[in-house]
Amino acid sequence: MKPELQEKAVLAMYDVRGIQSYIFKSNAAKEIIGASVIVANVIMDGLNTYVSKQIAEAVKENYMTDWENDNEHAFLENREIQMQVLFIGGGNAYVLFRNGAECEKVNRFLAKYIMEQTYSLNLAVAVVEKTDSYNFDYEAINKEMRRVKANMPSSQPIGAMPFMEADPITGYPITKVEKGKYFCTEAVLKRNAFPKQESEKVFDNMVTEKGDNSTLAVCHIDGNSMGDSIRHIMQKINGYENAVPAMRNISKEIADTFRNNFDKMAKYMDELTPQVKMADGKKLYREIIVAGDDITFVCNAKLAVPAVRYFLEHIGDEKDYSACGGIAFFNSHFPFSDAYKVAEACCVSAKTRAKEESHRGKVEENTGKGKIGNFFDFQFCTNISAAHLEAYREKHYAVNGQLFLARPYYVPLREDRAELNIRNREFSVEKFTEWSEVFQSLPRNKAKLLRNAISKGENSRQETVTFLKSRGYTQFEKEEYAVWYDVLEMMDLYIGEGKEHEN
Repeated sequence: MKPELQEKAVLAMYDVRGIQSYIFKSNAAKEIIGASVIVANVIMDGLNTYVSKQIAEAVKENYMTDWENDNEHAFLENREIQMQVLFIGGGNAYVLFRNGAECEKVNRFLAKYIMEQTYSLNLAVAVVEKTDSYNFDYEAINKEMRRVKANMPSSQPIGAMPFMEADPITGYPITKVEKGKYFCTEAVLKRNAFPKQESEKVFDNMVTEKGDNSTLAVCHIDGNSMGDSIRHIMQKINGYENAVPAMRNISKEIADTFRNNFDKMAKYMDELTPQVKMADGKKLYREIIVAGDDITFVCNAKLAVPAVRYFLEHIGDEKDYSACGGIAFFNSHFPFSDAYKVAEACCVSAKTRAKEESHRGKVEENTGKGKIGNFFDFQFCTNISAAHLEAYREKHYAVNGQLFLARPYYVPLREDRAELNIRNREFSVEKFTEWSEVFQSLPRNKAKLLRNAISKGENSRQETVTFLKSRGYTQFEKEEYAVWYDVLEMMDLYIGEGKEHEN
């Protein structure tokens, strides 16, 4: 803390770094879910713990953390208020302090609290002097946070010494032995946070086949241009008295919209579950993170594309929001941490296409930018290098430098965005669905023949298409081989209209 801020009112911003990689570091369901429980509200839990343990009972009312329900003008109107959480947005907490000295105490406590709760996560803190201009302070605090993160060392707990037993995934020292199994402190913390009522075999229960062919999917969804939307709304609001309630409303609206849409998607997956063999009434999905516009969940592989498509189709139903998604398909032998990286890379791929000028809608007066649509991408994980998606695809999904993939796919918006739908018609997921239905009538051996031919190049593809036409399969008059390959790669995972691909 700068000495000159000790006696001045300050705005602080808190961000916990590396949450997703922390959650998916392990392959054990108990540790993944336990980690998601720990980090779900770790900053707010820390702030509440500070107030409950460090502040005298008589003055606790001057430390306000219930930002969704408290008096939004309390800090401005009452100089007795020492700390007030303004809002939580984008995973970050924004907090006002009456003086920098109190902020410094909280910073130290919170950093220690997060270390004790997680063992390895780091807290990034940015602090600026509060002025009367919320816009000025908001830009200043985010600029300061970028500087802090750029210069912040990626510190980790000390690894095991040569004479210590080490955790094979984290490299941390083993600190607990239970029933012949060895655990490091991080693993113990995650396992202790695992919900008591939940089965440790939650992921095993999602698969339709045991053993080598057990396939799951990790899905990552992220809102489009949420920062731009917030800046547009807030650019005309300057003073804290109006800005704080506005930002709180925006944060709540985003969180509620994405939460409600996730819950609707979950019900949709329940409806699809009977179509998945060996479901046996078990829940075939598990949310990992639903925080603001950032969503990650694991599900049975057959539910992934229908679920993500459903989410993207409905995210704009109530509010003018859009999002992009990434799906990584993986089997039980593939590391969860790497699968998540692939899903994240697919989401980035989808956003990259969505943001290209040729795929945007017409320029809107209120933002000066074209509307961004909903796209999603997917990838099968065959080795860990798939996280480097572009290079991986150039190596494994290209012939003579030409990719034979159509993905990412566009998910059409509601009718009032018809212009955007028309512009992205070439990449519409409806094409993917149409060809999925077509390939249900094609014998499996011929489907495999076509899939393999596409990956060998144009001559092989044309030869196979000619062969299929000679056998009466006239559906292939219009060559859309990139979509064909996407569909054929997923043919074992297709569910639609209550039927599955026949062997």
